Amino acid sequence: MNDYDMEALYERLSRQRLDDVAKHDDPIDRLHLLIICLAERNQILAMRIIRLEKRVELLERLLDKQ
Repeated sequence: MNDYDMEALYERLSRQRLDDVAKHDDPIDRLHLLIICLAERNQILAMRIIRLEKRVELLERLLDKQ
C-alpha cells in the first residue's frame, strides 16, 4: 500500500468516525470518537508533511547538481 492509499484509507476512516459521533448520545463516547478522529487527521497531515519533505530533498539534490 503506497502513501496515497494510506492517506485515502485514513481519510475514509476519519469521515466514517465523524458520522459515528452524531449517532452517540453519551458525551464520553462522542469525545472518545472525536479524539480518535483528530489522531487520524494528525496522521494524514504527518504523512503529507513527510511526502513534502521528500520532494524538497529531491528538489534540493537536483538544484545542487546544476
